[in-house]
Formats: sequence, structure tokens, C-alpha cells
Amino acid sequence: MIDSIKAKLWELLKEKDVSLAMLYNRDGEILWHKGRTVIGKTIDEAGGFSRSCVKRTLGNRTPFETENVVVSSVLHGLPESASVLRVKCVMIQPVNDEFYLYIDSGTRSTFSQSDREIFKFMGRMLEEIVERIKTESGYRGRILAKSREMKRIRELVLKFSLEEEPVLLLGETGVGKTYLAELIHQYSGRKGKFITVNIPAIPDTLFESEIFGHKKGAFTDARCDKRGLVDEAASGTLFLDEVSEIPPAFQAKFLRFIETKKYLILGDTREKEADVRIVAATNKDLNLAMEEKEFRQDLYFRLSVLEINIPPLRQRKEDMEALVKDKLNVLKGKCIGEGFWEAIYDYDWPGNVRELITVMTRAGILLNSPITGKGIREIIEKSSYKKVYEEQTHKIERIWEQMENGENFWELVKKPFLDRDLNREEVKEIIRSGLVRASGKYKNLLELFNLRENEYKRFMKFLNGNRLNI
Repeated sequence: MIDSIKAKLWELLKEKDVSLAMLYNRDGEILWHKGRTVIGKTIDEAGGFSRSCVKRTLGNRTPFETENVVVSSVLHGLPESASVLRVKCVMIQPVNDEFYLYIDSGTRSTFSQSDREIFKFMGRMLEEIVERIKTESGYRGRILAKSREMKRIRELVLKFSLEEEPVLLLGETGVGKTYLAELIHQYSGRKGKFITVNIPAIPDTLFESEIFGHKKGAFTDARCDKRGLVDEAASGTLFLDEVSEIPPAFQAKFLRFIETKKYLILGDTREKEADVRIVAATNKDLNLAMEEKEFRQDLYFRLSVLEINIPPLRQRKEDMEALVKDKLNVLKGKCIGEGFWEAIYDYDWPGNVRELITVMTRAGILLNSPITGKGIREIIEKSSYKKVYEEQTHKIERIWEQMENGENFWELVKKPFLDRDLNREEVKEIIRSGLVRASGKYKNLLELFNLRENEYKRFMKFLNGNRLNI
């Protein structure tokens, strides 16, 4: 929505011979500008506008208008004599207590009264949009927050929605990284789609094809042209879930795409360009990944220009009541009974918000009204991460039993992995337990996995190509 308003604003301003339109916040950060060149990201470092007028507004919330002003601004790399801006009329309109809309006329002598009323109206439209997002009124997406940290995150989501730089979301599994990424896209008003890339589910050998696409005949089995996810996200947002798992061989190419918006489809010789906003997320320590040379430092710095670290639910229990009340519909009209809230607050929720919603949903289906603390604890015990771990262990044990009965690795492990029925960590656990039985030698895995000796190269190629080596 905000992006649409900004586009509409600039179309209108062009009709009024406006030389520069700029949106900045109370911290002096420049979020958006159109028209005359503005060099720099902050009011203090940038040039190309009336800095003195802008600085007056940062300490004063009232609208600011002046006429017949000559403004001097030294642009980076240019002599002062070449950087004098003859601005005849400046208008700055506050957009709530956080943002300001700056408009100047360049060489035009003045804005008419009707022009000024239109600019004020556009400022009020921006203010209304921003306020609706902050109060979550009228928007399907919202961030329920009583804790100070989550209120801060809500402000960052709003602020970053106005930007174009990549956003990096950090936090444990289930804290809501995908949800925040969707909100950033929604609030930005970008016209294109929100496209999610589930990175761990894409084999390394197919990664570039999935992201950039390929032409028919680009490689074996490329029987037709394939549209890449970048193309699908054009004018929208590309969300990289578990960005730490990007194959090392592809990281440099993706870094170049972020910086230039240009990419090459496999099998094509002509570069394409796509206006895509990048939002990435991970629950892993990227600093450790960089130390171990699994993640490029320059890619990390490019992705983390704007960063949000989301705390786990156990560290913000004051948010739990609001989260539960927001999802009361999943209880299917059943009442909350004795001990319910004690059970909610006593548990640490290792699966965070996702686990909380899952427990409530199961309680709504399985328990009678009223739903008591005893009932909630029973649901937690049955659906806890301990149970998930036990189910995963059982799945791996069943695969080993089938291999001991003569079935081979390709059918029991490779195919389910490519079909996304087994994840990378589960496959690694199978390899890890196999190496224990095979005295640590990959060659000895062939017999355990019911593979022939001449399949060793194929087997190792699969492991290396998908980073499944232990």
C-alpha cells in the first residue's frame, strides 16, 4: 500500500514540476526519494536538498513552508561552487511522529495554494497508512505485542517496509520469521508476488535452475524452458527461508544479483533484470558459518543491511495472553477452564509460537469444554518436540530395517530426499550412523546401503552435490 501511495505521489508531483520528493524519519534516515539526485543515506551525510530546512523539522513537529530560499549543499566529490541548489520553495509535511515528506520546487518560483493543499493531502494519506499499520486496524496482518522487544520489532517491520534494502530475520524455529517477512511485503505494497524459497528442500545440483530458471537443453533432463523463482517474484519479494543453506557455489552469483538486479538463466547468453526485494531468514549462527567458510562474509553483510532478531517465546511470556486470545477460534468455541493459563505460562515452548498454535488447535479438537490446565499439559506431552524427535528416530530406524532386508539407498533415502519426504538433517543422520557401522569409511557404506561397487562415484556425487558429507 505504501509503495502504491509513493508511486501515486510521484506521478502527481511530476505534474506540478516538483524537483525533489523525499521521505525521511525522525532519526534523519532517508527512506525514499524521487527527482533530483540525492547522494547518501542520512540527512547529515547526503546532499541535494535543503538540509537546514530538514533539520529544523526534526526538532519541531509542525509543517514547515518557506519561499525564495537559496540553499547551498556540498555534494560528495564536487566543489562547493558546483553544488549550489537554487530552491525557490520548500514544503515539509510531517507524516505522524515518525516520518516527514519533503518537497521542493527547484527553479519554480512558488507552489500555488491548491498545489500545497494537494501535497498536504498526500502527506495525510501517508500518515493514515502508517497509522493503520502501527495500530493494525484494517490490516489482515498484525504483530501482537505487549513486550517491549516485540513493540520494537513492530516498529522495525514498519520502518523496513519503506526501504528497498534486503532484510535479514534471525530467530529460533517457530518464532514467526515467515510471518514477519510476509508483513514486510504486505506493508511495502509491492505489486509483485511474495515468493518463498525453502532452501533446504532444493538439491544443490538444481539450485541455480530453481532460482534463475533454465533454457531447454541447458543440461541433461532440461526438456523445456523453466521459469525461475526470481522471475516469479519480479516487482515483489523473494523470501529465502534458511538462507544459511544456500550452496557455497551459488553464493557469489546470488550476491551479484542482489547488487545489480541482473542474472543469467542457465543455457542463455543474455542477462535478465528483475526488481526483487530480498528478505532472508535463518535460525542458525551465520557468524559460525562464516568462520567455517560455509557462508560468504560479503553475502552476509549485503543481506544484513537491515536486521531483525526475534526473541523466543520463553523470553517474552507477557505476549502469550494476546497470542492465545488472538487464536481462540481454534478452540472451536470451547471455554477456558481451571489451570489453563498456569499450564500455558509454566511451559517453555521450545517450538515457540508455532508450537503454541499447534497445541491450541489440537486442544480444540481433542478436549472437551472447558479446556483445563491438565488437558493442555496432556496435549503438550503428546505433541512436544520430544515426540517429534522420537518420530524422526523411528523413521530412521525403519529405513535401516528396510535396508537390512535388501532395499537400497536410492529408493529409501535419495528418492524421498528429492521428493522432500526426508530432510537434509535426517539424511545426514542416516549417513552418520552408517559411518559408525562402517568404521568411518564411505566405501564401506556401499554394502550397508545395498549398492554395487561401480555405484560409488554416483553415491559420492550425490553426497557432495547436496552437502551430505559428515
